[in-house]
Amino acid sequence: MRRLEAWLFAPGDPRRLAVVRIGLCGLLAVRLAIGPYVELASQPAALFRPISFLRVLERMPPRGLVVAVQALALAGAVLAAAGLWTRVALPLAWAAALPLVAMTSSLGKVVHNDVLLLLCLVPLLPAPAGAAWSLDARRRARPGPGPAFGWPVRTAMVVVAGAYFFSGLAKLLHAGPGWVTSGNLRWVLYASSDQQPVPNPYALFVADRPVLAHLLAAATLAVELGFPLVLWRPRLAWLFLPAAVALHAGIWLAMRLDYSAMAATALLVVVDWPSVLHAAAPRGHLAPGVERGGAPEGPGEPQGGALVDRLGGFGEP
Repeated sequence: MRRLEAWLFAPGDPRRLAVVRIGLCGLLAVRLAIGPYVELASQPAALFRPISFLRVLERMPPRGLVVAVQALALAGAVLAAAGLWTRVALPLAWAAALPLVAMTSSLGKVVHNDVLLLLCLVPLLPAPAGAAWSLDARRRARPGPGPAFGWPVRTAMVVVAGAYFFSGLAKLLHAGPGWVTSGNLRWVLYASSDQQPVPNPYALFVADRPVLAHLLAAATLAVELGFPLVLWRPRLAWLFLPAAVALHAGIWLAMRLDYSAMAATALLVVVDWPSVLHAAAPRGHLAPGVERGGAPEGPGEPQGGALVDRLGGFGEP
């Protein structure tokens, strides 16, 4: 526990936190702009199946209120991404987005497309997320590394790892090894193809090949259950992140379920983008304020690996 606490609260780079703020708030703004919230407000009361705090309502919120809340949340997300009035804009955007996202899960089926995004924003709410690369910081000197800039990013990393792990664990708890060894995935793909306007060739390609379906089911469990290893061995991120993105891409191709927000959230949180910019820039052509910081690696790994400088891991500031 002491080692975990030391990793979680070790000094962090304000630029890393800034990138997470810009990326997650920008992603939230996009999701808010394209969300079906106004259409959901028109749903008949008979179809309303509220979750959580929406149970105090008898039907979906009225259209006028939804439009106002959506505009407020969108404005807050854009301001937070730009780093203007960040301390107010970010919590405002998050609080306004929460009931909108809850509306999408209040029709009898829980929709968790944006849940990981909202959860990863929680550690940023009390954090000095606008201390670097923001309009708020224009007239201030850039702060140096400190614990206040490290724990929000690492907490968000734990949330990402936990989201994948518990998705895999839920499969095992509900179906056991049969989730891999039975025809479960094949029948899910057949059913999904039947529900689409035309038969889905990708779903049918996998469903018609039992061995392939079993292999993909096993690979899915391996990716989800193994994702927390990224926190321990940062180099494994180069395996698990592409695998997770491929998993979400495959789900979209075969089932037309869009989990792009979840994949984007994982990439934004786990990768140390300032160091990636440093590695990609030619010598002498770095953007202002971008420089490599020597990032300690996971327990048991040697210091100074260039790969881990670009990926967060146990013990990284």
